[in-house]
Amino acid sequence: MSVLRYFGRLRSRRDSLEDRLHLHEARRCFGSEDCEDGTTDELLAQISELDYSMCSLRYRRRH
Repeated sequence: MSVLRYFGRLRSRRDSLEDRLHLHEARRCFGSEDCEDGTTDELLAQISELDYSMCSLRYRRRH
């Protein structure tokens, strides 16, 4: 798989996780009690991992 295609897949996955995070935060704002289950932390950790992978690809591509 080419680096650009892989980068695109990572970006797509990150965008999907960010959408889930926004939805989860919106539910919490409206008082949903079942939102305090660690989902926010899990989503943020996954997004952070994807960001790190994407930065690594950018760095490798430049050097």
